[in-house]
Amino acid sequence: MQYILMIHEDGSPYAGPDGAALIEATLAGHMKLAEDLVAAGVPFSGERLKPAATATTVRSDNGTVTLHDGPFAETHEELGGFYVIDVASLDEALAWARRIPVPKGAVEVRPVWQREG
Repeated sequence: MQYILMIHEDGSPYAGPDGAALIEATLAGHMKLAEDLVAAGVPFSGERLKPAATATTVRSDNGTVTLHDGPFAETHEELGGFYVIDVASLDEALAWARRIPVPKGAVEVRPVWQREG
């Protein structure tokens, strides 16, 4: 079954005095995770996203559609990237999610709705 591991991060730690080193360490952690997924034979894909300030949200309200600059919700955390993995169970997906380097934030794990046929 496929699961998406959505990485929601607070970017403030990256702006601090050790921000550059933290970014380097975090990216190295993602590279290691990708290597481990390959070594374990777990099919996966993933991408890093540009900052939330570059987002445009299309909002619908009973047939009225409007465009808004920025992310869909105002929060200190933003969706920074994601992995889509194909594993046997939620427990296995959670085990991989625990290994995602996130200095301050959360990883949301959600099953992907599989189309029939």
